[in-house]
Amino acid sequence: MTHESDVIIVGAGIAGLSLAASLSRQGLQVVVLEAANSPNAPVNVDGGLSGWDRRVSALTPASSALLSAIDVWPDILNQRSASYDQMHVWDGDGTGEITFSANDVGARELGRIVENRVTVDALLKRVERDRHITLSWQDPIAAIKCPNEQAVEVVTESGKQYAAPLLVGADGVRSTVRKQLGFKVREWSYEQSAIVATIALEQTHSDTCYQVFLDSGPLALLPLAEPHVCSIVWSLDEAQLSAFESLSDADFVAALNRALNGQAPKVSAVGPRAVFPLNQCHAVDYVQPRVALIADAAHAIHPLAGQGINLGLADVAVLADEVGRAFCADLDWGELAVLNRYQRRRKSDNLAMMAMMEGFKRGFGSQHPALRVLRNMGLKWVDGTVPLKRWLAAQALS
Repeated sequence: MTHESDVIIVGAGIAGLSLAASLSRQGLQVVVLEAANSPNAPVNVDGGLSGWDRRVSALTPASSALLSAIDVWPDILNQRSASYDQMHVWDGDGTGEITFSANDVGARELGRIVENRVTVDALLKRVERDRHITLSWQDPIAAIKCPNEQAVEVVTESGKQYAAPLLVGADGVRSTVRKQLGFKVREWSYEQSAIVATIALEQTHSDTCYQVFLDSGPLALLPLAEPHVCSIVWSLDEAQLSAFESLSDADFVAALNRALNGQAPKVSAVGPRAVFPLNQCHAVDYVQPRVALIADAAHAIHPLAGQGINLGLADVAVLADEVGRAFCADLDWGELAVLNRYQRRRKSDNLAMMAMMEGFKRGFGSQHPALRVLRNMGLKWVDGTVPLKRWLAAQALS
């Protein structure tokens, strides 16, 4: 028996679940297929540093607006999240620095740091009570085929068959949908890995994000809901990674404080650490007839500014808008003309952000003396140029 719906979404992460909820609000019947098990463990609020999720996201007001529209944001706020209203960025090899705040653009906050599992938990509660959404766990895709011009068919490893006018790949940087359908990609390794962990501070984080550019790679401190706790993302060149991985907790804390050099609150403890490789991947096209890619399945970027999830949620907003508009007008929401509009609206923004992150990574990763001087002069100049600082703060809100 073939299970028919209006849209099939592969991937029950933040992007896939957000898209399912966004489409269901407009009356579409959605099936979500996920290869992994259901993440049914409750959020641990009493486990010390080990009780925090090591993967967090810096959600901008634009992202929180989308999550509000699908009735998820209040649940996130009721669990735990941290508002940040200031960012402090500096060059670890020089004197250049810049600080900008929500006040620069008359906003209350620049965004919120939220543990990924908190966001997923809130989305799951929303999706599981929605009669328009069917969620299937632990059922990887075996085959994808288009039996006719009106629908795409998915067969899972359990033998179940699904059909819909539109298939969406929201299954991450190693997307099965993208690979099975032969989407061409441009990808390369940064030859870096990121160490992520939760840390304790001697002083409060003051609702501030801290980021230092080091010769080994950028180090970011992201404030969490407890005033003396932050999440870190430390990008390290592969040649240096093993030395840092083997450090004891005490030596790792000492290394963190040397890297921060007094420009951020002093670190007093570190929780369990995890490491993941850093790669950039961008699909040449986001769409094929009756198929669309969103979020990391379409574009994965360096975690330098925490913009990956915001780009993904922007994809969700645009695709839901285009599909919903076609559905409400009784048009074919899976046809290429509809999907091409989504691609046109998102591809340029995603490419611009990817180019910016690449420029930051290459520029601050260079040890050429002239470039070091120029980048420090540039940071100082931007910090003293009020209109440009306001523009940068405005970008953080979008």
